[in-house]
Amino acid sequence: MKLHESSVLGYSRMAAPPDRQGRLYKKSERSSSYQRRWCELRGNLLFYWERPGDREPLGLILLEGCTVELQESATEPFTFQISYPQGPLGHRAYKMAAEDQTSMEGWVRALSTASFDYLRVLLTELEGQYRDSGALRVTPPEEGAAQCSPLVSAVGLPDFEGLHRQFGKEIVKLRVRWREERAGGAQTVQGDLIDLE
Repeated sequence: MKLHESSVLGYSRMAAPPDRQGRLYKKSERSSSYQRRWCELRGNLLFYWERPGDREPLGLILLEGCTVELQESATEPFTFQISYPQGPLGHRAYKMAAEDQTSMEGWVRALSTASFDYLRVLLTELEGQYRDSGALRVTPPEEGAAQCSPLVSAVGLPDFEGLHRQFGKEIVKLRVRWREERAGGAQTVQGDLIDLE
């Protein structure tokens, strides 16, 4: 997969907070030792720098199609591996380590759920639960009563007709006020246009 360098660098510099950030240790393919890195997870991209605040990341790891697995080792505690299935370029893996058990578990959870494939599966599951809850069933309302979905009722929101009536009344009041002020020669309407309380 090809990524446009300037777009990726811009994404790494976003002002919005990352999904997760902190120190990790990354083992280089060329070296048997771990290098301390500052890491930021943004969507399905894991950026890493030598130090926090560095302008350019040293690299990034695209998390699509990967698996994240804990690595049990007495000599290398709190380690995990980001790996990809055998592809045209062979097997690729990144060996990583956290500073403690809690940090490692948090990173593994965050990295395992960062791919769009995972989000697609999750969305499909949530849609199924929503359908099964009856929230999409439409039953004819009783005369004079608006029918809303069980999901909307459960969280205490008014149905669409209720919202329409509520905002419709406010709009009518505003139009009357506007006409009165316009007839009186006022050039501007002071105050909030819509009072949502």
